[in-house]
Amino acid sequence: MDRKQDVLALLKARGSAGLADIAGHLGVSKQGALRHLDALRARGLVEVSAGEHQRPGRPGNVYRLTASADQYFPSGHRALAGELVEFMDEDELERFFAARARRLEAGYGPRLAGLGFEERVRELARLTSEQGHMSELVEGPQGRLQLRHCNCPIQDVAARGGHPCRQEEATYRRLLGATVARSSWLGAGDSSCTYDITAERKEIG
Repeated sequence: MDRKQDVLALLKARGSAGLADIAGHLGVSKQGALRHLDALRARGLVEVSAGEHQRPGRPGNVYRLTASADQYFPSGHRALAGELVEFMDEDELERFFAARARRLEAGYGPRLAGLGFEERVRELARLTSEQGHMSELVEGPQGRLQLRHCNCPIQDVAARGGHPCRQEEATYRRLLGATVARSSWLGAGDSSCTYDITAERKEIG
């Protein structure tokens, strides 16, 4: 991934970021990061606004993606999925996405088998990224693991009915053998779909 694409991916994942954060992520100076940001702004992919004061007397700029940047992220089959929503009724959509979830689960299962709990979550993040979700594993409050999807290749469909999202949550629960609860949603305007994951305690008999 080149530096400019790396900037786009960071802003996609975080929603917004300051110059210092972007420079740190890229491993370059602020001047170096600013050159990449200026080039992206010139292409209409990034916008900047004044943020809160990061230090006394020093307002910081905050960078965000523009709508034009969407073309640089996986969105396979979005048009086709949109047509499905128009053509199929609610029951048909539920069956369609349930069948899709079963196929994905059948593919993921063998690749997660034999791994420890955290390793399974990490591998699931990698597998879902292959499907276009741009996933990351983060540690949430009180050490709880969170799986975050920063992109959805069928976001328009997911936002309209929630069919794939319900199936996704149930699939993750089965694959991980864990309690899985979604705490943020791209369809509601959040910057990611976040799944809080808690390992289920095994009863000692």
